Amino acid sequence: MKVSKGSVSSSTYASASSAYGKGARAGRATAPGDSVEVSASGSLFQSAVNAVRDVPDVRAEAISGIQQEFAEGTYHRDEREVAQKVVEDQISSGF
Repeated sequence: MKVSKGSVSSSTYASASSAYGKGARAGRATAPGDSVEVSASGSLFQSAVNAVRDVPDVRAEAISGIQQEFAEGTYHRDEREVAQKVVEDQISSGF
């Protein structure tokens, strides 16, 4: 017997899929007693993802002054001070 798309009615498919426990698909109504719970860690993770998404990639106010110094040719930093801060940051973060 050959089965084609048109040979199976939607009501036959619905009753067969319901009998095999596949009736609840996305976009369809669920039984009145069905529910979904999200764990606390899942909720916390989603909150963190949303918070990171809302933070801009670049802090414009932090770099605007540096950009102006570059443009004027007045940007100078003490190499030793920069190196010291890098080392301190690495030590405090535990490498």
